[in-house]
Amino acid sequence: MAFSLSPLHQDLSCPICYEVYNDPVVPSCGHSFCRTCLQRSWTLSSERECPICRRRSSREDPPPDLALRKACESYLQQKKEEGSRSQDVLCFLHSEKLSMFCVDDEKLVCGKCVTQYHQNHSFCSINKAAKPHKETLQTHLTALEKKLQMFKNVREINDEVAAHIKSQYLQTEEQIKEEFEKLHQFLRTEEEVRISALRDEEEEKSQRMKRSLDELDKQIKEIRMRIKETENKLKDDASFLKVKYNLNLQYIQAQYSAPDPKPDSGALIDVAKHLQNLRYRVWERMKSYCPYYPVVLDPNTANPSLSISANLTSVSTSTEEHQLPDNPERMSGYKGVLGSEGFSSGTHSWVVDVGGSENWILGVAEESVSRKESCQAIPENGFYTIWRRENEIVAGMSDSGEKIATSPNIRRICVTFNWDKRQITFSNAENNRALYTFKHKFKKKMYPYFYNNSKNPLKLQPIQISITARI
Repeated sequence: MAFSLSPLHQDLSCPICYEVYNDPVVPSCGHSFCRTCLQRSWTLSSERECPICRRRSSREDPPPDLALRKACESYLQQKKEEGSRSQDVLCFLHSEKLSMFCVDDEKLVCGKCVTQYHQNHSFCSINKAAKPHKETLQTHLTALEKKLQMFKNVREINDEVAAHIKSQYLQTEEQIKEEFEKLHQFLRTEEEVRISALRDEEEEKSQRMKRSLDELDKQIKEIRMRIKETENKLKDDASFLKVKYNLNLQYIQAQYSAPDPKPDSGALIDVAKHLQNLRYRVWERMKSYCPYYPVVLDPNTANPSLSISANLTSVSTSTEEHQLPDNPERMSGYKGVLGSEGFSSGTHSWVVDVGGSENWILGVAEESVSRKESCQAIPENGFYTIWRRENEIVAGMSDSGEKIATSPNIRRICVTFNWDKRQITFSNAENNRALYTFKHKFKKKMYPYFYNNSKNPLKLQPIQISITARI
């Protein structure tokens, strides 16, 4: 159904509330708004900016638009006078007051009309004739007012969503920067460690080569000296024969019989050791630093009374309710939150450390479950879960549940959802003992579901990732 207003009414309507301006103000951009509407918009937003053009306002308290205020007051006064003005409606044939309603012809008539054109017709008072039509119109008016209120409510929610989008952007941007800074620091540390190892090898092998060179220089010097002495002795036969010839010969032979020097094996830096699959080996070390979670939480579905960790892997009850928009995805009727990804095929497993929480629910939920009203987490309502309550762990088959564990002190629960086998199995992750299995022909996308009514968090656990090399 389309709604239209007079051009003048449109010109005098606030673009936020769509009512005639009440105390209009004009920020620096030139657009006009009701003072309360603009202040409410700025309260929801982190910045003072125009709701229409998004230009920032230089003033916290924008000046009043006096000309617009006067025009609105005149318009409202005119409408009031038109509504309260009472004047007789006259017959266009006889210029007399229309005082009756002809039931047969469904027309307003005057006294002369009755005698001239409506003899023997049935008549009733104008009030009586107007009553059913007024009632019908009032019904439509009531429906229209309800629709207007619905539009206002959705507009208010969308205002909150718009403000929350900005908050989400800033918070998420900061978290991304923090996570990448951690990765950068990890890589810087790895770089320093590996360059330090290269430097140590370079120093060790340079020192070894220096010692080898010093030893070679020493031997070369000694051999040269002996060569020179021998050459001098060979210059004169008489002096040569005077010395102990045999001793000189033995010494020279000893010098020549020494093993020949050879270059040191393994003297070079082992470049392959430092560069072989470097990026892979760094990534392999990074796996322990970067855990992988098969399931993370979707904060857009979390009840406002829940606190979700920055890495989206744990949930607990908050001491105060968060100011969050009531978007369609949010579970505002109960303290629940869904996983970020739904499943409609394959097998999926995740482990939850329930820790010290005394009141929790784990399992899966249909995408279409009721989110705005409180309901039991049972199959009839689209949930396939187990609960801990009153020191018992039960399967959520009915409102009362079915006890499935002798001890409530199980710390880690494994949830395995198998779409193809049409079942979801819960087990004790510490000893792999099965607790309960639901069997159902799932037809809708199913999401991991978590409920926690405790300040002690439920914590999703990371899994080990292994890489197999193939040729």
